[in-house]
Amino acid sequence: MLQIDDLSERLRQACRVLLTTHQTPDGDGIGCQLALSLALETPGRTAIIVNDGGFPSRFDFLPGADRALDWNVLDPARQAATLAGVDLAVAVDTHAWAMLGSVGEVLRESAIPTVFVDHHPIHDTGNPNVFCDPEASSAGEVCWRLIQHLGGPVTPATATCLYTAIAYDTNSFKYLRGRSEPHRAAAALIAHGADTDAVYRHVFASNSIGKIAFLSELLSRIERNADGRVAWVVIPRALVDRTHVTRDDLRDAVTHLLEVEGVEVAILFHEREDSRYKVSLRSKGNYPVSQVATRLAGGGHLFAAGAHADGPLDALRERVFGLVREMLNAPTPPAAHP
Repeated sequence: MLQIDDLSERLRQACRVLLTTHQTPDGDGIGCQLALSLALETPGRTAIIVNDGGFPSRFDFLPGADRALDWNVLDPARQAATLAGVDLAVAVDTHAWAMLGSVGEVLRESAIPTVFVDHHPIHDTGNPNVFCDPEASSAGEVCWRLIQHLGGPVTPATATCLYTAIAYDTNSFKYLRGRSEPHRAAAALIAHGADTDAVYRHVFASNSIGKIAFLSELLSRIERNADGRVAWVVIPRALVDRTHVTRDDLRDAVTHLLEVEGVEVAILFHEREDSRYKVSLRSKGNYPVSQVATRLAGGGHLFAAGAHADGPLDALRERVFGLVREMLNAPTPPAAHP
């Protein structure tokens, strides 16, 4: 595992840093990239942002968002110019090469030294270039520590980007599991000038009409079992196509199921184009759904996890329900809040 002193020193010595995150970037990865780019930009050092996929439009308000590049739309000459002189790459909000998509493939082929800054549980400890805190609420919380360690002024722009990262991954501070650290980080970032009103308006209060129509129909389809402790719903491809929702719109759909009284575990079956399903699992904090995701060859956080699995839907649903029932009925006490 990479220590913060070593990571900070490598960043200080780098002259051209490439910042990236997982495919289809989300608010946590986006906020971290932008904050680090602002913190690292000093005389003699530049930072560029390159991803497999563009930023969702609701993050366009963030300082520096217009500088982010989607590797997949760059022509070969622009790709070569982008990589020229890069002496360090930093991947945030993941520690897995496969999650970086086309950018990860290029980095591995080019042999550019790459480090990872993450908060997801590490199952493969074979990569020594990972700075990770699985107890952290978000990659934003981890990057806040890193930026503090690097020293230098924290501008309102940097603070706004980091606040966005933390707020996004905690669903506006709903999922903290009793931890005070994210609140302390948020308070410090507000003191540094984070524009919390802009974050609320753009990230949490700018849903498209299509997304509202999607959620309206989706919530009408909710079903429950296990004496009301499990809520589940299927997202058909036809519903996604008809409402024109984006992948970013779909990210928080499963969290609405957890808001039903008495529900401990929420399950979402999202039909994909390749006749497979994305299974998303969430828990209010008493049951570790990651163990279910792992048995489906997936993974994630203790209380927020997922997997991709083959249909048919009826067989997959019964398999998932069986694993969830096994977890709910286990003789061991439910998982404690970390």
